[in-house]
Amino acid sequence: MTGGAERRRDSLARVALDEVRKSVPHVRRVATEEVVISVSYTAVRTSTDDVGLANTPLDEMAPESCNIYARAGSLTESPTIELAELAESWDLSERVVGIAALNALSQHAIKKASEGFVTKYGDVVDVTKVRKDDTVVIVGNMRPSAEKLRKRAKEVLVLERSMGLRDKYTFPDTAAESVIPRADVVFMTGATLCNGTADRLLELSRNAREVVMLGATAGIYPPALFRKGATAVGCMEVFDAKQTMRTAAQGGGTTNLLKGARFVVYEKVKQAGWASE
Repeated sequence: MTGGAERRRDSLARVALDEVRKSVPHVRRVATEEVVISVSYTAVRTSTDDVGLANTPLDEMAPESCNIYARAGSLTESPTIELAELAESWDLSERVVGIAALNALSQHAIKKASEGFVTKYGDVVDVTKVRKDDTVVIVGNMRPSAEKLRKRAKEVLVLERSMGLRDKYTFPDTAAESVIPRADVVFMTGATLCNGTADRLLELSRNAREVVMLGATAGIYPPALFRKGATAVGCMEVFDAKQTMRTAAQGGGTTNLLKGARFVVYEKVKQAGWASE
């Protein structure tokens, strides 16, 4: 079994894969045109010219135990859906490529979708309803977002996995079990898809009024996230595929990606058939 560990049948990755298979016409015919694994982002471009992005967690990826490198030079020989199935792997190198591929197919599915979510443009932090008496938890030390939210909420608590990104305002991510259940509003980085913590974090957020996944990596098919408890997704909509792939290949971060993409928000429409699990 890929990654050497049992997969959850109800995992977010599995739900998203099932949704994409249903939503993308002739999904097995969608070919993989380009794969980039770079210092900031991993990116996949399909034959439909859709691009999926995923954070590359280099500090958690040991080269000698990364199976994906054995396939270097041949990844584009696989249909994108086959790469997307790696999103369930516990080998981080495979999982990151899988999330990027799943996000690429998700972008195609979003274009075909006609209901279930409302699309807006801009920063999801700005459009999410936050009350002055709210406790907000942010998973991932996104400092600009945290500063905005401190002006709007009673309390903002930040959890961070990486030692290099922690500061005096953050808790280690191991505090999630204690901190997240207190939250009225939860923002979590899409990087949680890559490190395998998203499912548990969504479970811990079930009492929150608003649950938002954000970042370039959060491009997974929105209805799948809504079924797992999210209320909104803030990610990037690519309008120039070649520019985005070039930026990713050259190690560009989120700001650089704005040369070929823009911030987009997908908000859940609360109606029968879209209730979370």
